[in-house]
Amino acid sequence: MKKLKKLIIVISIITSLVIILITVYSRYFHPTGEVIFGIYAIKINNPHNNASMGNYFLISAGEKYIAIDTGVDSKHSEMQLNRLSISANDIIAVFITHSDWDHIGSLPLFTQATMYTGMTEFQYMNTARFTSLTTIPELPHIIMNDGEIIELYGRTIKCIYTPGHTSDSVSFLVDNKYLFVGDLFINPNLARYDTELQVLHRNMILGIEEIEYIFTGHFGLFKDARFFRWLY
Repeated sequence: MKKLKKLIIVISIITSLVIILITVYSRYFHPTGEVIFGIYAIKINNPHNNASMGNYFLISAGEKYIAIDTGVDSKHSEMQLNRLSISANDIIAVFITHSDWDHIGSLPLFTQATMYTGMTEFQYMNTARFTSLTTIPELPHIIMNDGEIIELYGRTIKCIYTPGHTSDSVSFLVDNKYLFVGDLFINPNLARYDTELQVLHRNMILGIEEIEYIFTGHFGLFKDARFFRWLY
């Protein structure tokens, strides 16, 4: 009986440590900087209280850059880019995972970029709850189909439709190994469109064997896709 109690205590301690480790690991916001060779995290702060919110990402493309999402606030984004000695004019393409305010708020900053999205009408863009933008920036806009692959400045980018968190959510697979998921792995109970659909697409995308790195909007970068699959 004593051995059983000790075993239960040990298991409880180990379980608690694992939960703490997962919680800490999955709530990590990267400081602005290079996280993998040629890929940079840009820190996102809430413009109202300056609290850390997550990251968007830049991918080097020759002497220019490709952005995956844009963050909340143009002023803050410009300040973060300056830390990397990158001009907003160096961003030649912006890929939007979905139209929530914390993913599109800095779009007006990137005046030299072409915008790439899934099939979307940015239905949330004009609601104050999600963004302070009142109009869609007049950027060249290319709509990508589900499964469509494009070659851009030496990078291969595949669009994968993953609605659920929002109706317009997509993920982008870059160079067949870097997966950018936006908010696909946010708690499905927070989905504003379809919880079951979000879980379905989350499980589907984790079945892509080629994935090596997973970049999330609010949970940092997972450098081991196997751990991510185990976690979810």
